[in-house]
Amino acid sequence: MQAKSNIFIGNRFLLGISLNVIFILVEIYYGFQANSVALIADAVHNAADVFGLGLIWSSYIMAKRKAPHHFTYGYKNVTIFAAFLNAIVIFFAVGNLVWGSIERFSNPELVVSQTMMIVASVGVCINGITALLFLKDRHRDINIFGVYINMAMDAAVSAGVVIAGAFIWWKGWDWLDPVMGLVIAVAIIISAWGFFKESINLIFQAVPSSVDFYSLIRDLKADKRIISYHDLHIWALSTTENALSVHLVVLAENYTPEFIDSVTQMFNQKYNIHHATIQLELDISNKLCQLNC
Repeated sequence: MQAKSNIFIGNRFLLGISLNVIFILVEIYYGFQANSVALIADAVHNAADVFGLGLIWSSYIMAKRKAPHHFTYGYKNVTIFAAFLNAIVIFFAVGNLVWGSIERFSNPELVVSQTMMIVASVGVCINGITALLFLKDRHRDINIFGVYINMAMDAAVSAGVVIAGAFIWWKGWDWLDPVMGLVIAVAIIISAWGFFKESINLIFQAVPSSVDFYSLIRDLKADKRIISYHDLHIWALSTTENALSVHLVVLAENYTPEFIDSVTQMFNQKYNIHHATIQLELDISNKLCQLNC
């Protein structure tokens, strides 16, 4: 079942990349033909997203590969670094968009608005279809969420280019073309910032956003079988797998494999923690902080 799921995800990446590569080539060509910085800006943004798609897809493939023995976690965390690099590429593309738009303000040029609208309308369809490919699994993986939000934003941005083209055709407002380029840049930054921040948190092994840290602590304190706990750590092994280690102080009657199994199951089902290492300790002293203090 897992193998079929991986093939299905891979097919979605392949379809999404193929559709967008074709559209990027069309958009760049007609962007120059229409003399539209907004179209070219949108093409650059799409190119950054396609690079991200390829990077993330490659990271999933590498994460499944067998690693040397001294990589005890395998290559799973390559997906985390892929998320970070994807965000960096997006911000680099934004810088180019801003520079090109500002230059156009100082050197205004006539824009072929009809071509601009037609090509951007195709972009709405292509990006919308690509976003739908990743709609279902967007909440289970930061990378899938990043792909989904970027493609959905691309569709919205392309719709904005259509609207800008309509006003240029109707009112002759050629200045609206570089303005739309700047709007696109702002939209990209807004959509990518949270994605970038989460990738940084995962690199530094912060508690993943998918884990409600304080709720987990409340559950530990509410469990009457647990006297106290210490050395609690939660981190991400990859963008889809989380790990936890903790020392639990319990009474002698709870010093059992069954107790460990029940706590492990709670971590897995409620907090999406796939790898839990639990060290049980007998309540033989009062040196540790009590849960109810």
